[in-house]
Formats: sequence, C-alpha cells, structure tokens
Amino acid sequence: MLRSFLDQIIKFLNTRIFVVGSIVLIQLIIVLSFVTHFGIANDHFKYFLYFLSIALVIKVVNRFSNTSYKLAWIIIILGLPLAGGIIYLLFAERKVPKKLRGKIIAELSKTKGFFDDKQIEITDYDTVRIFDYIKNNGNFPYYNNTEVKYYKIGEEFFEDLLHYIAKAEKFIFIEFFIVKEGYMFERFFKALCEALERGVEIYFTYDDGGSITCLPEDFEKRLKEVGIHVVAFSPVSVYLSLLSRTNIRSHRKMIVIDNRYAFTGGYNLADEYINKVVRFGHWKDTGILLEGEAVWNFTIMYIQFYNASVKKGEELKYLDFKYEYAFKPNKTLVLPFSDSPTDDEDLGRTTHLSMINNAKKYIYIHTPYLILDYDMVNALRIAAKSGVEVIITVPHIPDKKTVFMVTRSHYKPLLEAGVKIYEYTPGFLHSKLVVMDDKIALEGTFNMDYRSYYLNYECGVLVANSTEVLKMKEDYLNTLKVSKQVTKKDVEKVNVIVLVLRSILNVFAPLL
Repeated sequence: MLRSFLDQIIKFLNTRIFVVGSIVLIQLIIVLSFVTHFGIANDHFKYFLYFLSIALVIKVVNRFSNTSYKLAWIIIILGLPLAGGIIYLLFAERKVPKKLRGKIIAELSKTKGFFDDKQIEITDYDTVRIFDYIKNNGNFPYYNNTEVKYYKIGEEFFEDLLHYIAKAEKFIFIEFFIVKEGYMFERFFKALCEALERGVEIYFTYDDGGSITCLPEDFEKRLKEVGIHVVAFSPVSVYLSLLSRTNIRSHRKMIVIDNRYAFTGGYNLADEYINKVVRFGHWKDTGILLEGEAVWNFTIMYIQFYNASVKKGEELKYLDFKYEYAFKPNKTLVLPFSDSPTDDEDLGRTTHLSMINNAKKYIYIHTPYLILDYDMVNALRIAAKSGVEVIITVPHIPDKKTVFMVTRSHYKPLLEAGVKIYEYTPGFLHSKLVVMDDKIALEGTFNMDYRSYYLNYECGVLVANSTEVLKMKEDYLNTLKVSKQVTKKDVEKVNVIVLVLRSILNVFAPLL
C-alpha cells in the first residue's frame, strides 16, 4: 500500500502539470513577496501601488464587461492594496496571445466569403430571431438539406463515430479539449490508422491545457510517426507574464469527415465519456451528428483554428476541402457556429438568453455547471414567472466541489420564481443540451458558466424543423425520471457554515 502510494507521488512529480505549475508558483511567490515587502519598506513604491490599484479599479468599472466579473476583481484589488493590482495584471485580462489573436482574426476575415449564404425563408418569428442573431453577429449561415442524429449517451456516439471513420475517403478533422490514453483512445487511434492506409488525410488538434494531465510526452510524436498531422492549441507556458493568456482555452469538440459528416457535443476523448471507467458515477453526455450542407460550417471552423496554430507555410486551403455532394433535400434548419473570446460578441451566452427569452411553453436545460450572472438568473426567473416551464438539470455527483457549491448557491432565487431544478442522481451530467418549445434545440460545448461564456473557444449547433428535437426532449424527460428534484426544503435545511462558504465562493464565481 505504502509503495503504491509513493509510486503515485513519484509519477505525479514527473508530470508536466507539476513541473509547469511549480515553476509558475515559484515565480508568483517571488513577485508577490517582492512587491509586498518593497511596498511596506518604501513609501514611494507603496503609494505607486495604491495609485495602480485605484487606476485599475477605474479601468475595471468602465470596462464593457459582466458586472459580477468586475465586482470580484474590484474586491481583490481593493482588498489587497499592495498586491491586488499585480494579481489583476497577471490573471484578469482576457488576453489571447497577440500572435494567435492576429492569426485567428485573419482567418475569420479570410473565410467570410467562403460560407454558403443561401437565402432560406423562415416563417416562425422566434426561430428567425434566434437563428438570425448568430448569422448576423457571428457570420455563420444556416442551412437546409442536412440530416441530424441525436446521441443520448457516449457509448452510442462512439460506436457511430468509429463507423463513420471507417467510411472516410478523403479527410478527417479532429478537435478535442481533453484527450486521454485508454480504451477509447486506442480504438479511435486504430480506426485512424486504418483510414491512413486507405489514403485518408488526418488532422488532429487538441487543447494543451485541457490535456496537460492526460497525455504522455511522446503523444505528438506517436501520431506524427503514423502520418497524422497534429498540433496543440495554445501550448501552456511556464512564463508568469503569459499566465492570463494560458487561461484562454479551446473547449471545442468536433470531428469532420469528408465535408459530409460532422460530430459535436459534450464528449471528449477519454474513457469516462463512454463509461469504461467510473468517475463521479454514471457519466451522462449528449451529442449530435450532421450529414449534409451544414457540415461546411464545421469544415471552415476547424481549418480556421488549425491554420492559426501551425507555422507559416503549413496552413490548409479552405476550398481544397469543399467536396460537393447531392444531399437529400429537407426543410431541417441547421446552424453550426463557434464562439470566440477574440471578439466582443458572446454568441453562446446570448444564444442561451435568446432561447430563454423567446420560449413560450418550456425550456429544458442540461448543464454540468450553473454559475450565472444577474442577467441570466433574471431571464430564467422572468420566463418561469411568465408561465414557461423552466427546468434545469445538473449533476448530483460533481467533478469540481467548489464549482458545485456555487451551482447550488443559485438554487434558492430560481426555485422561488418557479424554476424547477433536478440533480442527476446516477452520477455526473456533462451534457450541454437546451431544448425549447418542441421547435429548437442547441447541442454543443457551451456550459452555463463564466468560463464558457467569456474565456473559452466553444462550438455548437442550433437545430429546428427536425424530429430529432422531439427525441432530445424525450431523452431529457427520461433523464428527469432518474434525477432528484430539488425542493425549497432542501435549500432551507443547509447549515449556516455551508451557506457562508457558498456566499463567499459566489462572489468569486466569475474567476473559477
């Protein structure tokens, strides 16, 4: 037992996350110790730090940003007058690395003319408002002539994914937030190797921050040796000056095959997503498959990121991957889109708000994290008070206990307004599904939290005029049958210490 424990410690000490974290922590301690000590010893430097704190508070107040986010930083800056300003400069700014930001903006600008912006008439007013918001502000068009398939569990998703990889003829684009070695990855890797033997080109992007604890040092080498083009998005840096930039991650998940098929949803490439290993009980996640014209949006979205991450001269040409097919005509409306902290348009958050505000009968929401600002809480409360059935399902077994405490801190005001909240008792709910009025559904990678809304790159698909929306609703209602409804009594019987801790954490929720 002791030997096993020591082996685990030694293994952890050799991991990249420990090495990087230790270097950053040492730098942070040195900087803050110097600032605090010199500020106490030198009046001129102390007054400079006070002036810096006041200037930064004025800057924060005047930023066009979320009020809760601003309040959390104001408390830190004023509460730590010597070190608070330095902490803000290191952690607070939503900085995408200058080079990466420039490349992403250039790619976004370059691709505007490549989208197939067909004029599709939509007669339903609510659908028009929600779809046109993304089209007009995110520059992503919507399509007909696209088949949709909904996945209610990771096991079904993964088996279909392997099936379609086996059908690939031209190319496969892969992007995940988390990639972890195990049963799922080995089967996936084997299928990719078989595709390579058929002459299929494969491009693989993963988020370095999301996968830093999961992958061995030779991961990229292993993929490149078999012929896969692989790139890590925004590699984690050991430099303290780049810490706030490291906080910006790509949370996107997508697989694009031959510009014909596209998968997305909450699934990452790790065994818990298909319940091959047990982490936090049964893992409930959802996803979606597209076949048709709308896949072109995903093809472009992938190339945008890939080109922004590789060296000059290694970029892909968009039109080289625009293979045309004779898809079966249908009236389903499909809008794949991505959200970016590079711009000032919070597409994911505003789409959530738009669906809540336009719901007439019901809105059903799956989210693993419920960390909301005043506007979002108020929108949910107004919808419920207006007679809309608002139901939110969250995990019962959390993966992050502090975040879960903040999630539960939002229960009381929502319950008082008539919002229904359920906790998925079998385990961890990772799905990010929103279904509205039997008409519209949103599936993708957007959590209802500050990180998804403001810090991460995300992607999703809006679907309307499809029977799959009703299947999503049916699965949602079936999920409620194995979930526990939270009552006002549950909220009221929480002890005082927990309430105080939740209140404190809620103040700093935007920073979690």
